[in-house]
Amino acid sequence: IKDDFSPTIPLPPDIDECQLLTNPCRRGQSCVNAVGSYVCLGNPVVCPQGYRPTADGTRCEDVDECLVANVCGSHACVNLDGSYRCECRAGYSLSNVTEACEDINECKYYSWRLCGHICENTEGSYRCRCISGFRLAPDGRTCEDINECLTGRHNCPRGQVCLNTEGSFHCQREIACNTGYKLTGSFCQDIDECALGRHDCGANCVCVNTAGSFRCEQKLVCGDGFTLDAAGGCTDVDECSAHTSPCQPSQTCVNTVGSYSCHANAITCPRGFHLSVNGTRCEDVNECRVGNKCAKHVCVNLEGLYRCECRSGYMFNSVTKLCEDINECTHYPGRLCAHKCENTEGSYRCSCATGFKLAYDGRDCEDINECEDKPCSQECTNVYGSYQCYCHRGYQLNDVDGMTCEDIDECMLPNVCSYQCVNTPGDFNCTCPSSGYTLLYDGRTCQDIDECAAGTHSCSAKETCFNVQGGFRCLFFECPPNFSRAGKGSAGNASAVVRCVKACQESDGDCARDPVHIITSTALSLPTSQRLEEPEEIVLLRTSAEAKQDLLPDEPDVVFDILETDELLSFDVIKGAQNGMVVGKETRDFAL
Repeated sequence: IKDDFSPTIPLPPDIDECQLLTNPCRRGQSCVNAVGSYVCLGNPVVCPQGYRPTADGTRCEDVDECLVANVCGSHACVNLDGSYRCECRAGYSLSNVTEACEDINECKYYSWRLCGHICENTEGSYRCRCISGFRLAPDGRTCEDINECLTGRHNCPRGQVCLNTEGSFHCQREIACNTGYKLTGSFCQDIDECALGRHDCGANCVCVNTAGSFRCEQKLVCGDGFTLDAAGGCTDVDECSAHTSPCQPSQTCVNTVGSYSCHANAITCPRGFHLSVNGTRCEDVNECRVGNKCAKHVCVNLEGLYRCECRSGYMFNSVTKLCEDINECTHYPGRLCAHKCENTEGSYRCSCATGFKLAYDGRDCEDINECEDKPCSQECTNVYGSYQCYCHRGYQLNDVDGMTCEDIDECMLPNVCSYQCVNTPGDFNCTCPSSGYTLLYDGRTCQDIDECAAGTHSCSAKETCFNVQGGFRCLFFECPPNFSRAGKGSAGNASAVVRCVKACQESDGDCARDPVHIITSTALSLPTSQRLEEPEEIVLLRTSAEAKQDLLPDEPDVVFDILETDELLSFDVIKGAQNGMVVGKETRDFAL
C-alpha cells in the first residue's frame, strides 16, 4: 500500500491515536498504533461448549439449550450455566449415558408387587393381564377366577354337569337319584312327599315322611299286634322286625297274625358282631383292636362298626373309612400364604418368590436386601423383590448381566476435545499438540500460545515476530533504495508493522522529486473460520491529509491501491473521510 504525498508537505511527528483518542475502534476490536496511523482489529472470542459469543463479540454468554431445540422431548428441561438438565415425568428415569429420559420397565423390577399374574411394560407405565380362566379385578392388578359354569362358557355335553375349578372347569356325569330322592349339587336328597302334597293318604290317615318314600297312618287306634297300613286299615305288626330281640339269643322269632312265637335254632350274627363264647347271643366286634384300621389316627369303636378320628390336616372318608389328606392350598386359596402355597401330607408349606424370604410367622414374605451380598460391581440399590445396579459417572451398566459397570469411551463421542482425546477409566483427558498450544480452563479446548507476546520466539533483532496458529514466523521487511527504516510497530498475534521513510542523497534530484515519502509494511492475521454475511472492515488507514472535495492543481492527493491480491479479488480499499481527514478502509468480501 502506498501513501502518496507532495514533497512540499513536511512530515509531522507520529501520534499514538490509541492512547490519545477515546475508543477510536468499534466494540469488539482492538486498537493497534502504526506510524502515522492506527489499525482496528477484531478480537476473536473462543467460547467453550455450552457458551457462545455475545453480539458485540467481547465475551461469552450461556446458551439456553432448552430454547434452541427440543432436547428433552416431552419432559421438562432446566437450563444450567453452560449445560442443561432433563427432569423426567413419572415412569421415566434419566440415563447417565445418553442424558435423556428413558422409560422405566416396572415389570422388570417390581413384577410381584404390581400384578397378580402377567405384567406388561408400556411407555411410561405398565399394564396387568391375567392367564386363561381369570379376569382382571376392579383394582386393575389382581386376577379373579371366571366361573365358566355360571357364565355359560363351558362345553359340557348333555347328560353331564359343569363343575367350576380355579381358573378352569371340568365336566362330570350327571348323578341319577333313586325314586323319592332329588339331586342337590352333587348329592341325592330325600323328597318330603308329605310337605309337598305328593301322597295319596285318605282323609282318615296322616302322612308320615320316610327316607325315599312316605307312609299313611290311620287316625283310628288298632288293637295289640296290629297297626295302621297305608290305606288306613289295621294290618298285622311283624314283631320280629319291629321289636329288639323279642326272643332269647338262642331262639328265632316267627311272626304270627297279631303276635309272634320263638323257636330255638342256630344263631347268625350280622356284620360287625360275632357269636358270644356260650353261643347264646351276638356281641360287638371291636374293630380297633383288629388290624391297623386307622393307621396313625385315632380309632373309635361303635356298636357294630367303628369310626376314625383324624389328626389335624386330614378328614374322614365315610366310603373308604380312611383318613385322607386335606389340600389346604386348594380349600383356602390366597388365605394361607402371602406368595406360594405347597400342600404336604397332613399340612402345607409356604414359600416366597425370587427376591423374598419367609418371615418368622411362616406365612408372610419379606423383601431380601440383595445389596448386602454386593452383587454389583459399583453401586447397588435395593428395590421391592429385587435390586438395581448403578454405575459411577463415566461408566455404564453391562446390557447382558446388568451388574457389571463398564468404562464409557468418551473419546468415541463427537466433538469431545478440540485436538486429541485420551480415554481413562471412568473419565477422559484432552491433550494439545506438543508445542504452540495450551489447554484452556474447560479442559477440552486448545488455545494458541502467542510466542511473540510471551517473548519465547527466536527472531533476530532485524526480524519481526508474527504469531500464527501453533507457532510463529520471523518476518524481515527490507526498505527499498533511498528509504530507511523509521521504526517498528506492534508485533504479536494481530499485526507486524514496519515503516520506511524516504532518505535521499543531497545530489539525488530524482529521489527528491519522487512523490512517495513513506512506505508502511503491515502483516495482519485474519480469522479464516468466520462466516461473513456482508463485507467486513479489517484495516483503517488514516492520513494527515485534509479531506477536500475539490483540489487545486498544485495540491497533493492521496491514492490507495492494492498491488497484489488473491484470485478471488477478496480485498478492496475504499477511500473516505473521517474527522476531516482522508482515510482508507480495507475490507474483506463476504464471499471469502
